[in-house]
Formats: sequence, structure tokens, C-alpha cells
Amino acid sequence: MRRCKTCHNRKCTCHKLNDASHHISNNQPPIKPVDLFGSPFNCKKQKKTPRFTSPNSPLSADELNELQACIEEVNDLLRSLGSESNPNNTRQLQLHFLNLRGEIVKAQILTTPVEDEDDTDEGEEEQERIDMDGSDCHGKILNKIGKLATAGRDFIQMNEVGSATFILYEHLLSVTRENKCEYDKAIVPEFHDASQETRRELAFNFGEFVTKDTELLNLFFGILLYLHLKKYLGKDVKVKVAEGCIFGTLIATNANKINLVNNTGEIEFSLKNIYYIEVINIK
Repeated sequence: MRRCKTCHNRKCTCHKLNDASHHISNNQPPIKPVDLFGSPFNCKKQKKTPRFTSPNSPLSADELNELQACIEEVNDLLRSLGSESNPNNTRQLQLHFLNLRGEIVKAQILTTPVEDEDDTDEGEEEQERIDMDGSDCHGKILNKIGKLATAGRDFIQMNEVGSATFILYEHLLSVTRENKCEYDKAIVPEFHDASQETRRELAFNFGEFVTKDTELLNLFFGILLYLHLKKYLGKDVKVKVAEGCIFGTLIATNANKINLVNNTGEIEFSLKNIYYIEVINIK
């Protein structure tokens, strides 16, 4: 007779049902298993351990949580300031923007060289002039307002009704919250409402499960804009560049460029020359 792989006994003792009058043998899973993280086998009985109920702080639970959140935010700032400057390492910036998901924000986009005075598109606030490093070169600032949906390694995504706008970090001057007075809200942990199947895959099949989903890949590691745009292939987009706005259908996206097609033919844009990309007519 084979031994059970779980309890290592010849007569299995780990496959018992909640009803003491029913037993399962021969290493068969229970008929009505308890919800054990997706596993059909019962866990071994845990050993009793001492419990300490004394409070670890004189503060109330809410005050303690607020203090710990402030400490963590300060630690993130200190780690950022203490780290060697590396323009290619934008992971900390991405994590900061991810904490603002769902907030209404205003993004200031720096454009250069100077465009025509009347070149203001619908959805953009009045443009401001700014000096570039005190030189004779002048640029303008485009103000875009929307709900911050997500952030990647080199971009943020802001959503409005029926559209999504993507802005590269290298053209981003600042991001400020518009609803500051409404920011006092509880931070919901990631995967708080995740299904048991998702939790199990993350615990036991992390690599394969995450790499199949670009949103999970972006959350854990951060992805670049050109990868994120692949889900919008075939959608109508508006591309803002120094010459103005170009409308078309997104047909290709690569590491350094994107391709549109419209009634004039196929157009190729270098990502570094794009102030923002707006996917329009989203239903």
C-alpha cells in the first residue's frame, strides 16, 4: 500500500470530511472539501502558539496606520534622493503615479520648439510660455486634465470620457492633483478583491501567469509605452507633435516609433518627438 504524499501514512488521515461520520481513503480527495486556497486536500492541524494581545503603540489603529503610511512615504522619498541619479530608472516615479490612480490630475507637457500662436487643440487649456534654461529658446506648456488611469516605465495614462491620453515622462513637466481636498481616502491594497484562482496563480505560478497579462507585468515590473499601445492597434488616435495634431489609425508600435494610416497614407512618428498620444472614440 502506498503512503499518502501529504501525511506520509499508509492509512491516510488528511482526507477527512468535516462530517466525522464520513472518511475518504486510498488517497482520494474529499467529496465536499473546505475552501483551502483551491487545494482539494486538508491542511495539517496547526500547533498552538502563544498569542500576545498587548498593543504595540499608544496610538489608535487609525492614527497608527496614518503614521505608518507617512513613514513609508518619507522612506520612499529618502531612497529616491539617496540613490544615484539614473534617467533610465523610472520605476520609483511609476510607483508614485500608481498611487494616484483614480485621481483627477493636471499634467503639464513641455513642448519645444515654439509652435504657432493659434495652435491650440480642443481639450487643451491655454498654453503658457516658458524659458528653457535661461536661453533664447522658448517652449510652451500644454495643460491636460483627466483621471490618472495607470503609469508605466516611461509614461502616464490619463482618461477622459471616450478617450485615453498617453504622455511620455521626458515631455512631462509636472503632475498635480486637482481634487486635493478629497484625497483623504483609504488606500486599497492590490488584489484586495482578487479571485481565489488569481491568488493561487500568483502564489504558485507567478512567472508564467504574470507574463501573459500586460497589466500585471506593468504592475510588478513596469512596461514601456510601445508595449502598452499594442492593445490599441486598430484604434483611432490623435498624435500631438511640434507641427500640430495628426489623426489616423494606429497600425504598428515598436520600441522607438509608431505608425499611423489615414487618407494621406502611412505616417511614421518617432516616440521621442510625440508630446502625447490620444486614443479617441473609445466605447
